[in-house]
Amino acid sequence: MKNKIFHIITNPLIISLFIWIFIVSFLPPLFPKYNADLIKKEKLSSKLFFYYPDLDNDNLSEEILLQTTYENFVNLIIKAKGSIIDQWNIKGKLNMHEPFIGDFNNDGLKEVFLFTIDGNDILLNCFNPLENKEYIKNKLIDEFYPRNNENNSGFTFCELIDLDNDKIKELVFSFNAGYSVNPRKLYSYNFIKDSLIKSENGCMPLLNIKWIYNNSIYFIPSTHAVSNCDENSLYSDKYNWLTIFNKNLEFNFEPIKFGNYPSTLLVSPLKINANFFLTALNIYSGNKNFPCSIGLYDFNGKKIKEREFAYSKEWHSAILISNKKDFKTYLIKYNGDIEELNNDLEFKNVSKILPMSEPIYRMLDCDSDGSNEFIFYHQFLEKITILNNELLDPLIIDVKGNSILYNAGIMLNGKEKPQLNLRFDNYSYFYEYYKNPYYNYKFIVFGLIYLGIFGFVYLLQKIQKYRVEHKFITEKKIAELQIKSIKNQMDPHFTLNIINSIGSLFAKQETEKANYIFGKYSKLLRSTILSSDQISTSLDEELEYVENYLFLEKFRLKNELHFDIRKDDGIKGNIKIPKMLIHTFVENSIKHGIRHLEKEGNLLVSVSNENNLYKIKITDNGIGRNKSKEISKFSTGKGLEILNQILDLYYNLEKVKITYEFIDFENERKKSLGTEVIINIPILNS
Repeated sequence: MKNKIFHIITNPLIISLFIWIFIVSFLPPLFPKYNADLIKKEKLSSKLFFYYPDLDNDNLSEEILLQTTYENFVNLIIKAKGSIIDQWNIKGKLNMHEPFIGDFNNDGLKEVFLFTIDGNDILLNCFNPLENKEYIKNKLIDEFYPRNNENNSGFTFCELIDLDNDKIKELVFSFNAGYSVNPRKLYSYNFIKDSLIKSENGCMPLLNIKWIYNNSIYFIPSTHAVSNCDENSLYSDKYNWLTIFNKNLEFNFEPIKFGNYPSTLLVSPLKINANFFLTALNIYSGNKNFPCSIGLYDFNGKKIKEREFAYSKEWHSAILISNKKDFKTYLIKYNGDIEELNNDLEFKNVSKILPMSEPIYRMLDCDSDGSNEFIFYHQFLEKITILNNELLDPLIIDVKGNSILYNAGIMLNGKEKPQLNLRFDNYSYFYEYYKNPYYNYKFIVFGLIYLGIFGFVYLLQKIQKYRVEHKFITEKKIAELQIKSIKNQMDPHFTLNIINSIGSLFAKQETEKANYIFGKYSKLLRSTILSSDQISTSLDEELEYVENYLFLEKFRLKNELHFDIRKDDGIKGNIKIPKMLIHTFVENSIKHGIRHLEKEGNLLVSVSNENNLYKIKITDNGIGRNKSKEISKFSTGKGLEILNQILDLYYNLEKVKITYEFIDFENERKKSLGTEVIINIPILNS
């Protein structure tokens, strides 16, 4: 089983797949799924605002121009096909930088809604510019008394919704005062009855309102504990409050107090199977030991489950986004992580964008495919990120020189592609946002990358297999040659001579000496047998083998041999050399040189370090090579021939070039004084 798994894992296809996954995960986007081409960029006045709605649904945008140059009037101009249709002078100061556009009476023509503040009066105007109809003029919505030069109050929600099923939509909107506290309300205007419904007075901020249909219409606000009210105020903003409003703008359940100042309660609908629930994410960012929490509630305020967690910097300015297509809920953290919330109130990372210092985003159908894209503005980075409806496939756009995003809209151009308009404090940009036609080519590129990796891995495996096979064949040849060498060296004459000599010692009752000699012989034989499957040995092991061999030869020659083995200090005894390297030359010295002497033979084996080489010298006082050739007429010379083959193969295998040379010593009368063999072994840096 293990071998089968190993075979599968080491398959080039599998190895290539792992490498491919690793490489692709670090590749920059080769072909982004979406592109945005800059069509034009316009420098704008801080008192002029342009919008491009399609008021008559002919797939051509009209142009709305708002001018705030007059002291207490807003000048609104409507253009179609480059010509001015009409203009209106609206009383008060502009509170929202963009008008709200919608068709409340379903006649196919969109109306323009504009909120202004005149003194302390919040006013609403509504008109149909294409038919020059005025439906609402200076309608008093509420009173607002700003304090501390307040500039953080305004309308946080505006939608047209048919609340009473009469085919005429009501205008539902909210106003959220900051320091001034009042009003913080949700409003509903009925065009048929000309009536205005307001939610209950209170200190609860109403932020990021979402609405859904769950057997009825509900409005779901998030809140913010900012401590502008005292402790005893109704729904004091020293706390957060969880609640929802029904279509009559009444609490569906009594608000539930959450958290402590400073904190934010982010609320979003979550669809589980066919039922809707409320996700309540309470983020406490103060210096006290209060936990953050996330809970699941039903639409009657009953808690289903909850878990607590500790605050960290990533939760600063976090936002919850609900996708109305399938009502998935996403969390976007300060560091740009986008995580999807599951039914167990756990978040799973799905994407990442640039850090979000402030939760500024818009939802628009940028490419007219029927699904909204998410447009995020990274204020301090001066960049825009556009993601698709599932918050994937980010596209980053650089918008340097701007600090405030006032508006994002779509300008329709008939049969031509729509243009995304981004209106900042200094510039207005027009982009053509579209799906990259080359996007699918990335799969071809990925396929080619995989094929390239596979080819490389396959080639490496082939090379490795060749090297292993070559090494095996080389080692096999070396082993075969060494076996031949051993057969030559451990000839029957040597073995029989040793055995007969040992037997003679036993016969003479020299048992101790016989046992000693037998021990030396058995050690030599044992070393030969145990290393028979090895092609190399250590220097120390080879010298020990040679020493045992020389001792036995000394015994055979009846002590007519004197030998010495020397190794200089600093010589590494663990270096690897071919097996029988030194022994071959020592055996030749005995067999062809010293054995034919009429006097005592001397043999010196020395190991030294000279010029970055280990030099092994085998020096004898034998009869010399020339005299030996005359005597040993029937010698085959196979020993050195085999050794040369071994050294060549050993170089191919280990890349260590071992050489040797002979030096013949002669006197003045050309009489041999002996022979020296010098073996040169390179010192490898390890």
